[in-house]
Order: sequence, then C-alpha cells, then structure tokens
Amino acid sequence: LKGMIFFMAAQLVYGLRAHLLNRNKLLIILRAVLSVIGAVITVAILKKNTDALSVISVVYYANLVMNIICAFCHMRSSYILPFAFLMFLGCDTVIGLNVMGEGYINITEGSLVYNIIHCGFNLAWVFYLPSQVMIALSGKEKFRRLV
Repeated sequence: LKGMIFFMAAQLVYGLRAHLLNRNKLLIILRAVLSVIGAVITVAILKKNTDALSVISVVYYANLVMNIICAFCHMRSSYILPFAFLMFLGCDTVIGLNVMGEGYINITEGSLVYNIIHCGFNLAWVFYLPSQVMIALSGKEKFRRLV
C-alpha cells in the first residue's frame, strides 16, 4: 500500500507536468471524475472485499490513463512522453494482473492472463525499463526545444 501511494504521487506529478504543457482545465476535471468513478466501481465490484490497495490502485491507473491522454494531446512538445506512458501502462498492467491473481480474482492455469503473468521472464521489466528511459529523455527533448 505504501508503494502504491508513492506511485500515485508520481502519477500526480506527471499529471502536473502534463497540465503545465496543456493548461486545459477540462482535463483536470476529467482526471478527477475518472478517479472518483474508478474508486466507486472498485467498491461496487469488490464490495466487502474492497481494501485501500484496490482503491488506490484503480485511482492510480485512472491517473496513468489520463497522463497518456494528456501526453498525446500535447505530443508536439514531447514525441517520446506518450509512448513512455504507454510502456508504463504495459508494466503496470502486468503487475496489476499478477497482484489480482493473488487474492482478488481467480486466474486459471492456461488462461491468457495466466500465460501473460507466467511467461517465463519478468515481462513487467520489458515495459518498465524503456518507460523510465523515455520519461527521462522526454525531459531532455523538451529542454532542447526551448534552447
């Protein structure tokens, strides 16, 4: 849970960066609405099995999706950032599927989800490492455009 809170903080900082690029209040409202809807849907689906980790994870994911949307909306400022966030989404999807199989949903052996999370290597790192490199490079890319 503590890790997800820090990851959520990171997504909010990325969201602030996106806002500074876009300056679009509608996207901030949409971010808040998606976060609330995600939390409500989580409670509606999990009912009494809802915990803080499940709620913060869904809100985190909603913010990551909003960061992807914002990055694509302002792609002329950074061509790399939208793809960095897509790679981040791939990483977090793999991790999320793995965690969901440890107590939230039943993942049967041989299913597509099972094969993804048990593919024989750490698939999350295939997405995570490039995402972090691209996020760092996107800052450099923006700096170059200003000089």
